[in-house]
Amino acid sequence: MTIIGLTGGIASGKSTVTGYLRQKGIPVFDSDQACHDVVAPGSPCLRALTESFGPGILQADGTMDRRKVAALAFTSPEKLEVLNHLVRTAIYSLWEAFLDRHGRDPVAVIDAPLLIEGGWDKYVDEIWVVYIPEEEQIRRAMARSAMTREEVLTRIRHQMPLEEKKKRAQVVIDNSGSLEELYRQVDAALARLQ
Repeated sequence: MTIIGLTGGIASGKSTVTGYLRQKGIPVFDSDQACHDVVAPGSPCLRALTESFGPGILQADGTMDRRKVAALAFTSPEKLEVLNHLVRTAIYSLWEAFLDRHGRDPVAVIDAPLLIEGGWDKYVDEIWVVYIPEEEQIRRAMARSAMTREEVLTRIRHQMPLEEKKKRAQVVIDNSGSLEELYRQVDAALARLQ
């Protein structure tokens, strides 16, 4: 099995690429979804986060208030590291189970925005980066969410720059063109694996 680590930045288009890969029958581990799963009410990860960040991160229904956690975590590198460590550890166990289930598939994809930052790149065979210029990234992030330009820039600054990720990638998928151009690039990258 070839394990592809798919990464990029906020609003770079990873979800579009993973949707296309799934249409082609390729199993994709969605670390964003796993992140939601591991912080479900009553989960060990949510308990640890509550101990670290305080009960104020919980909403009335027991779910985690993601905006509050992000606001707290992005105030210092130490707090961000605590958040990342707790969540990464919980996600990694789900990732291992995913790979066990798909061990006979020729290709599996790990979709992880923090693939390189989290040190998970050492567990994949190839790194694919979905790339768009920063101004387009900011525009798309603001258009799809209620974040301000400053909030988007804060998120971008807390991730490895896309230009640096490109240097570490075996495949760079440029998402600044049409959907058809994006799909052609994905098809070419998959064809190269066969």
